[in-house]
Amino acid sequence: MSLGRKIVCLLGAVVATAGFVGPVSAVSPAELPVGSVIACEGSYKDHVQGMASDGEVIYWSFASTLVKTDFDGKVLKSVPVPYHCGDPCLVDGKLYVPYGGGSWNREIGNAESRNFIRVYDSDLKLIREYRVPEVVYGAGCVEFHNGRFFVGGGLPDGKTENYIYEYDRNFRFVKRHVIPFVSSLGIQTIKYAAGSFWLGCYGKPNFCIRTDEQFRIRNRYEYATTVGVIDLGGTPEQVKLLVAWHIWDPAVKGNRAKAIVVEVANGKFRKK
Repeated sequence: MSLGRKIVCLLGAVVATAGFVGPVSAVSPAELPVGSVIACEGSYKDHVQGMASDGEVIYWSFASTLVKTDFDGKVLKSVPVPYHCGDPCLVDGKLYVPYGGGSWNREIGNAESRNFIRVYDSDLKLIREYRVPEVVYGAGCVEFHNGRFFVGGGLPDGKTENYIYEYDRNFRFVKRHVIPFVSSLGIQTIKYAAGSFWLGCYGKPNFCIRTDEQFRIRNRYEYATTVGVIDLGGTPEQVKLLVAWHIWDPAVKGNRAKAIVVEVANGKFRKK
């Protein structure tokens, strides 16, 4: 096989690059070559909202369905859930999933907020729920770092800044972080990788904001990370991420999802 040759089987997620041929699960996630693609089996009513992983399995959030797959994209478990679940995170074997309950992208008070973080076990059984009323514009994404949860979400038109809401392990509110940039409908995804938070946002085009741990902006990339990101390791100078994208399949009138391994270095996303 010639160096750099790549073969992608979309539903089987079989990858071949630089002499490696076989299923994605044959190597550790950190060893996946840049450009490798994983396709989640099946089609779903709603488009993918985010992903989380422990390095063994991937959890995909499809707004009204949670799906657990291996790294070949094979479905291990799928459960219907209340609409609208967003970008999740995985902590100590539990999946934390944000839910926006009807207050999306509009001005309301905390008392009216119907935003939650729902917690599922590894088999996608609901085990508890936390209210996050401070996230008044709609809870759309959650990440865990250094003993704290960080929740992002919707935003009304006209706002010139975005917000991340910080909570302790028991979802007691700590503070609101203000980030001075404009996006459409707020922050869609949040992941911590290589010393930075990575925020996926809608715009024209969609884009990614990279911040430090205090949410000071360090870079902006014209690359869409709006429907899911997984940290695959690396250094601050050379980061490897698994980034999802959404596909509408007219043949089945349903939504599918794939994810590609990218490398971020020298201020750019690279996928080959």
